[in-house]
Amino acid sequence: MSRYQFSFSELISYKSSPDITLPIALYTDISFSVPIAAKLDCGSTFCVFQRKFGEMLGLDVESGVSQRIGTATGSFRAYGHDLTLTTCGLEWQAVVFFAEPYTFHLNVVGRVGFLDHLRIALIDHDQELYLSHYDND
Repeated sequence: MSRYQFSFSELISYKSSPDITLPIALYTDISFSVPIAAKLDCGSTFCVFQRKFGEMLGLDVESGVSQRIGTATGSFRAYGHDLTLTTCGLEWQAVVFFAEPYTFHLNVVGRVGFLDHLRIALIDHDQELYLSHYDND
């Protein structure tokens, strides 16, 4: 039997929630940010936020990189923008998407732009999520 050890800088407990919701902040520059509660979705390819948050940041949402995103219930168009993303004291640059339809009411962080920047451990039995920047030892 092999044993593996990892170290993490952050611990998020989600004992009081039926899902894993993280405090996210998006920045266009250092002086202005928008706080967002986003759900961790390991099955989602992209980080996708409600359009209103892009508009709150002063972005022309539809000037971003266009992407059709498929889900189990259909598809929608979203637009990618290169922003600074922070959560739990960790920060990095990422392309995140804002949904085109105003009726899109979810905020999710997925593989590209979130998980690909982090080292994570998920112990669902204890309802704990451990995070560190990927490049930290």
